Amino acid sequence: MTDPIEELATRYRDALALRESEHAEVRESHGFRQEVERLNRVTNGLIEIIRLSWAESSRYMPIVDGLLMYSGTDDSLQSLIAIRELVFGGVHNVARRECRYLLEAATKHLYVDQRLPNVSTTTREDRIRFLATDVPRSSIEPIRELHILLGAGGSEDDFRNDVKGLWSKMAGYIHPSAMQTEEALRRASRGAFIGFEDPKALREIVADIVRAYDLLGVMWLMAAGPSVAGDILVTLDDPGWAFARTKWLPVMSRFFDYKAERADRLQ
Repeated sequence: MTDPIEELATRYRDALALRESEHAEVRESHGFRQEVERLNRVTNGLIEIIRLSWAESSRYMPIVDGLLMYSGTDDSLQSLIAIRELVFGGVHNVARRECRYLLEAATKHLYVDQRLPNVSTTTREDRIRFLATDVPRSSIEPIRELHILLGAGGSEDDFRNDVKGLWSKMAGYIHPSAMQTEEALRRASRGAFIGFEDPKALREIVADIVRAYDLLGVMWLMAAGPSVAGDILVTLDDPGWAFARTKWLPVMSRFFDYKAERADRLQ
């Protein structure tokens, strides 16, 4: 006599094997691979901006030792690697939460560093105390007071609104929300469960990440200051750059068209 439990388990294993085989074909599709490549490129692109920002600023070590943006370098890099691996594993909502953390951390750290910019008269401990006592914990309002380096081609208020808007959108993934529940139900109706995400689900999460990394790239370059930011952007910005077609980094880059190195290329 056949064991009904074993028979059920066998049917489940067979169905899972078939589903995995079908999803392997989805993962090899052009649309899916295109989004994977896009995520890899913007992740590596932001890592490069952070690395160059840190390296250039480290010529004067009190800057990287004292400013909170640079104190959080390792934390930011960990988050970037974690987000990529989470997305590849189909864990999209956790990746969005980590993106929200990066936006909030960069905003607040940059705000503190702009308020206490002199590394000769204020220490990292001074900035940490300021962060604890003068920066709101549960909002991103300091974005309203940041000095934004964009030049004539970009609106500072639009940039601030984009940061706040994306941060607020991702807040819907921190606590249970109607948006989060409805998205989960839509994915389930398409069979896009964890580990079996479809190109649409991947495209949506990658679009959010690209928006976040574009904003974060601007803030990391602002932390480095105009001179270093200009040198980095002149080096990185070309038609093959991961951020060549995003919203904000190209605007910031055009601010430095006056630089001799770029002027020669533009002629």
